[in-house]
Amino acid sequence: MNRKHLRNKHLLQLVAVFLAVVVVAALSSAAFFRVDLTSEKRYTLSRPSKELLKELDDVVLIRVYLDGELPGGFVQFRQSIRELLDEFRAYGGNRIQYTFVNLYDESDPAVRQRMITELYNMGLNVTNVMMRDREGGKTDRIIFPGAILSYRGYEIPVNLLKNNPALSHEVNLNNSVQALEYEFIRAIQSLTVKEIPMIAFIEGHGELDSLQTHSIMNELRNFFQVDRGHINGNLEALLNYRAIIIAQPTRPFSERDRFAIDQYIMRGGNVLFFLDPVISPADSLQSRMTYALANPVGLEDLLFKYGIRIDYNLAVDMQCNLVPVNVAPAGQQAEFRMMPWIYLPLLSGPQDHPVTRSLNYVKTEFVSVLDTLDALPGDVKKTAILTTSPNSNRMKVPLQIRMEEITRELNPAFFSQSGLPVGVLLEGSFPSFYKNYAVPGGVTPPDAEIIASSRPASVFVSGDGDMIRNEVEFSGGRYVARPLGYDKYSRQTFGNREFILNLVNYMTDQSGIMELRSREFRLRLLDQEMINDRGRRIFWVLFNTVLPPVLLALSGAGFYYRRRKKYGG
Repeated sequence: MNRKHLRNKHLLQLVAVFLAVVVVAALSSAAFFRVDLTSEKRYTLSRPSKELLKELDDVVLIRVYLDGELPGGFVQFRQSIRELLDEFRAYGGNRIQYTFVNLYDESDPAVRQRMITELYNMGLNVTNVMMRDREGGKTDRIIFPGAILSYRGYEIPVNLLKNNPALSHEVNLNNSVQALEYEFIRAIQSLTVKEIPMIAFIEGHGELDSLQTHSIMNELRNFFQVDRGHINGNLEALLNYRAIIIAQPTRPFSERDRFAIDQYIMRGGNVLFFLDPVISPADSLQSRMTYALANPVGLEDLLFKYGIRIDYNLAVDMQCNLVPVNVAPAGQQAEFRMMPWIYLPLLSGPQDHPVTRSLNYVKTEFVSVLDTLDALPGDVKKTAILTTSPNSNRMKVPLQIRMEEITRELNPAFFSQSGLPVGVLLEGSFPSFYKNYAVPGGVTPPDAEIIASSRPASVFVSGDGDMIRNEVEFSGGRYVARPLGYDKYSRQTFGNREFILNLVNYMTDQSGIMELRSREFRLRLLDQEMINDRGRRIFWVLFNTVLPPVLLALSGAGFYYRRRKKYGG
């Protein structure tokens, strides 16, 4: 009787479990949900990402060029990419397709080199890694830690590795993982957007030409329609653009152009000013000496009204770029040595800001420090988005600069100022410079209404126009633009291109996607002190490898003893 009752009880339990599984499966198919148990919600996509993926109306193909044999850190990085793309598929379904490509699966070296060249020309950054071969030796291998996204015949490159030389390899990889969602989602949004936003480079005041800004224009074209043109006092034409860029002007602005810029800002426009308050022709340094002179362009009073005072000075910084210097005595064969040049500061920004988070140094040349007003107008918020190092200073102009200064021993006591602002971002409601003025002649439309206080807008001011200028070389019978931020002497690429791209995206973002760059994943590194302590290391190895199976065996033995005692005999 007892056995029959027990059998019926077990049968009812089995039926109940089966019905529960069926109900849970039905609910799961009807109501999709995911649970992320990590403290920083590492595996939870943001709301804008989910909405974008759910609204895809065609297939986005993602080819990730990070496969095959890789160092340990890159293997984990590849796994993080794969996990994120699986998350994308959970919301985008079959409209998200991805594949991992190993360039070294191609056995023909000529074909492989052609593939590498094509990827580089498309905009993917190359990285060299050291790999151990089977004989124990080391080989240098080229990898592309990036991806190419394709959608309806259009393609866009995405560089996934953040490489700041000031940070450790582990921190750089962790920063790269943090930025993965932003990089992919921003690219998908650019490919699938119905109406492409427009930005414009302003001409007519001696600004950099299309070849000198070729690199950044190509990058911006992945996200915007990029135009170039004169203002000619035409306020109506400016209103078509989400942002305008004024890149290193050398001639004064007319009153009608100043008015158009001011009223464009009043109507919610965003402006990026890359100015050279001081000119110091680098070419004249070939004669071992040059002069640094003030370079007013007629925008100074407008910017003062918005909260920025243009000061005529040059920043000098012990954290600076290197230049080749001939150190051989006069009359002997030239011997060049790379030496620091304090007039070429390497700038950085706050690590908690979406624009400069995990950013490499930004390369500059003969840059001026900006002054911000203590009492900013209205509700304007200021952010020193690019600053000098803790060992810097400023020098007033006019100033004579000699190449001999490079070889002199620096006096650290002189570099006593820290974090001098070179790039400043202003956000908020700005007062108009023309609040109490009449509309200047030559403005279109001539009866334009003067708005005294702006809608929410943003203004960026840089004390260096070279920040946005790429090098131009004559090669193969034509002029060729080098990547922005590339330094021909050290052969490394600084963060200029990524900085400006982030900045423009931040100033024009209306979807909230830029906030994804603020996500932070805690880096959980091993305790090096404990690793170096052999006794403690052995204890924890045994604790993690021996204790779990012992506990499992004891639990099994206890369960067996309990059942035998209850049902035995």
